[in-house]
Amino acid sequence: MATEKNPFISIRDISIRLAEKIAFSHTSWTIHQGENWAIVGQTGSGKTLFANVINRRLPIVGGEIIYFFDTVSEGRPYIHHREILTLSAETQRAFLRPYALYHQARWHSFEGEDAPVVSDLLMAESIEHHSPFETTPMQTDKAIYDQRRDWVIRLFHLEYLLGRRIIHLSHGESRKVLFARLLMQGPRLLILDNPYSGLDQESREIMKQAISSLLKKESQDNPQILFISPLAEDIPQDIDNLLVLDQLKIVDQGKKHDVLKRLGNSWHKNQMVQSDQPVYEDSGTFLSLIDQYCDHLAHNPFHKNGSVVFMKNIQVTYDGSVILDHVNWEVKSGERWVLSGHNGAGKSTLLSLILADNPMAYANDISVFGQKRGCGESIWEIKQNIGWISPELHIFYQEDSTCLEVVSSGFFDSVGLHRHCSSEQTQTAGRWLDAFGLAALAYTPFFTLSAGQQRMVLLARSIVKYPPLLVLDEPCQGLDEEHRQSFIGLLNTICRRTSLTLIYITHQQEEIPTVITHRLVLDHGKAVINGSV
Repeated sequence: MATEKNPFISIRDISIRLAEKIAFSHTSWTIHQGENWAIVGQTGSGKTLFANVINRRLPIVGGEIIYFFDTVSEGRPYIHHREILTLSAETQRAFLRPYALYHQARWHSFEGEDAPVVSDLLMAESIEHHSPFETTPMQTDKAIYDQRRDWVIRLFHLEYLLGRRIIHLSHGESRKVLFARLLMQGPRLLILDNPYSGLDQESREIMKQAISSLLKKESQDNPQILFISPLAEDIPQDIDNLLVLDQLKIVDQGKKHDVLKRLGNSWHKNQMVQSDQPVYEDSGTFLSLIDQYCDHLAHNPFHKNGSVVFMKNIQVTYDGSVILDHVNWEVKSGERWVLSGHNGAGKSTLLSLILADNPMAYANDISVFGQKRGCGESIWEIKQNIGWISPELHIFYQEDSTCLEVVSSGFFDSVGLHRHCSSEQTQTAGRWLDAFGLAALAYTPFFTLSAGQQRMVLLARSIVKYPPLLVLDEPCQGLDEEHRQSFIGLLNTICRRTSLTLIYITHQQEEIPTVITHRLVLDHGKAVINGSV
């Protein structure tokens, strides 16, 4: 007869107030001691929302959540502030924001002088103390921190990053550092919300091996894991329990093999092959916007045959490290390039030169739309004809920004809406939200959306002004399979019906649009592949 396991976290008949509606009405769920769970569901199903409730980031309406941890106050359990920790786009944003107050700060060397190096961020004092001058005793013995530090450095292969400043790391590199820092704090429950987002293939394997070692409980100090992903293939094999969400409610829960058996073929309903028929294309809004895109490009004086981006012998160095090493690159009008390479290969730095975010552009031979960089043009004149998205972009928006404001900011290439939009611009922004199936969320605060929905809002922002050059850095992060393939199909359609020039960055082969014509591969700052595919 099976022994009843002790509860770890017990959710009893809770509901969540979400703006004017109730989500997860009268929901109950229990995590038992020693159990690891995966939460799955489509983009917008409520995965991150539910995790934020468990982590006490959101209040509940009715019911209760009981945490059966060792910490006890007045005879009953309570949650300590480091007993549940989360790795997510939201916590990575909070981690990086103090060291970069604006988007271009990463590329300005004087802005990074006070930013800590990775080695310092993995010290006991950095984790427990609020400032370098604090001398209060630590809650955990320093020897334990030192032991954990050596462990996480080996676990995530961080040796080569220890001397680098956090502000100069790639998005994927900073994610591994944050994961290591969370583990050093010894949480009881670790929530991993789409943890592979932004990682190259090698880093994904390192992360998978690290998670696998945690799940196998090779140490008694290992936390229990709550793994969240929109993609079925990302779920670690060692996770035995599955919670399935749909439309802000639990639709199934239990042992993974039992849940998969009950779901049957519906589990694979979104595992689609790449399609040129996105789910949005049957709408008149989408077709009308494509027609307008064609019309705008036809009348745009910057959209003409010739060189859109020209770089000759590009060299960029930070803190003695070579980031770009004699790179030559030309993108001609109408070409569609995929840019790839490992985390830290120099991809984002290369794009920052095109977007005029990096002052090193003026120390190199660069021309954009035939205009040589440094000939008197402003950063905003350069950006006016470029639509773009990056993994870090959402970090710098204000907490109260609405989805419509985020999309509308694309007209002015600003991170935040600081100017008044015309009625025509507001209408166009609303139509792009409609084309992405987000019209109902126009006036919803951006940061209350799921990570996947935030990504779709930023995608709408990138194309709202019908730019002749589109620069998309990891555009499909956080999207489930259906929305990922739908966006790729939408992009294929736009490229086939217009003469748009595209630069597309991804680590995932399955995310590369079929319209790609050229490839540039960087390896430690050098261009190792450069030409047509």
